[in-house]
Formats: sequence, structure tokens, C-alpha cells
Amino acid sequence: MARSIGMAADATVFRAVIEFTDRDGSTRTEHEGPYGSIGAARARVSFWTNYLAVRDEDTQEPTGESRANGYVEQGTVTWARV
Repeated sequence: MARSIGMAADATVFRAVIEFTDRDGSTRTEHEGPYGSIGAARARVSFWTNYLAVRDEDTQEPTGESRANGYVEQGTVTWARV
């Protein structure tokens, strides 16, 4: 998905780092972004944590655990002609 990241040189950007635990117990890490604000990256971490919440088999209520966890990283943009 294309994003508009037309920002100043050396601008601070953020990305969401999501650590998934698959049903077979294997883990994988994916990155989403870049985003222009920390809030947007945090929202992606929250989305995946909530979307993959472990639910009680009888009541379907969240147990407080999730098959996704994550954090936010920050970096700077360096533009170079290619």
C-alpha cells in the first residue's frame, strides 16, 4: 500500500514491529510503516494485539493474552537520488 511520506529530510518516522505467534507455536516478526506519527504506529500494534486476542472457548471473552505483541521503533528519513 502506498503511503504519502513526503516529509522533510531527516524527518523522524515510526514503524510498528509486530511479533506474531502462529497456532503451531512458531513466531515471526513483521514491520508496518513508515508512519509520520508515533500514534499511528502504536495504533497498528494495538490493532493486531486486539485482533489476535486469545478468547475463552466457552464464553468467547478475551483472556488477556494475544497471539500478537509489538512495539514501535523510530528512525529518520534520508533521501538520496537513485
